[in-house]
Amino acid sequence: MRSSQAESLLMRILIGGACLVIIVAGMQAMANVLNIIFLAWLLAYAILPLPNWMMRNRVPEAPAVLATLLIVIFGGIALAVFMSYSIVGLTQRLPAYETNLAGTYTTIIDYLAARDIDLAQVRPLEGLTPSRVIGYARMILGQIGNLLGNTLLLVLLVAILLFEFLGEDLKRSQYRGGEKPLISILQDASRDVQAYVAVTSATGAVQAVINIVLYLALGVDFAVTWGILFFFMNFIPVIGGFVAVVPPVALGFLESGAVTAVAVLVLFTINNLLWDNVLKPRFMEKTLDIPFLLIILSLIFWSWVLGSVGTILAVPLTMVVRNLYYRDITGPAKDT
Repeated sequence: MRSSQAESLLMRILIGGACLVIIVAGMQAMANVLNIIFLAWLLAYAILPLPNWMMRNRVPEAPAVLATLLIVIFGGIALAVFMSYSIVGLTQRLPAYETNLAGTYTTIIDYLAARDIDLAQVRPLEGLTPSRVIGYARMILGQIGNLLGNTLLLVLLVAILLFEFLGEDLKRSQYRGGEKPLISILQDASRDVQAYVAVTSATGAVQAVINIVLYLALGVDFAVTWGILFFFMNFIPVIGGFVAVVPPVALGFLESGAVTAVAVLVLFTINNLLWDNVLKPRFMEKTLDIPFLLIILSLIFWSWVLGSVGTILAVPLTMVVRNLYYRDITGPAKDT
């Protein structure tokens, strides 16, 4: 009897593992489509507090929903146009940045050569030439440009999801027992994700505005672009802020020298530490309730499955998967 139970358990594990492999392979194959859908889901949750706030302040439901949808559509299109303009401007300035970088690179090489240090012998740095660095920059800008090419679809999906989420919230009291539709089940599993996204987006927006002011004061090019970049990178725990500060620090160095680069880095770090360690915990009722190791593993896994966009989606997707696990495998849904 015990042998039969063990074989049954082993078979369930093997079948579950095989299904998981198929699902992950399918997600990798559909990464371009899934990235748009998941980003729309994340942005919808980020914007959802706005119509709820309007309705709490006695704005009728229909005008609140309509105003939110108009803000999403026109604001999303305006943001995409601005980012496209910024990418074109950055692309046009890359040759000038490459010239400045080449001069700095030559100075460093000469300085080290005078001290009998050959940078070409250091394997991790031997391929880090100005042309390759600019090549990586062009590749990243191209990927962002491709993502912006789907802006209209993304905006429409955000508007549709907002409409569905609001309608589902209003109908929630009508459901009994196991009669909930799929979207209601997913909303239940995403309940703590909504709180996380709302707090992260609100605090990230304020931090982004402060960063923009700092960049403008220090004369960094494309200051608003780097503020928008920070807003999205803010959803990546641990490493998001470090990634967001690299472009303004690099441009500050190439345009104005080391003093400006250090000033950008120091002021950004102070602003980031103040919000992440002092202010943000006061707004968030509870922590992510996800171990640090799981956060790192989720970043690695989702970036492998969905690409670079997966790092932004890693924590919310992991929270949803965890909640669905508690709901469907271990019994009742985990309290949020």
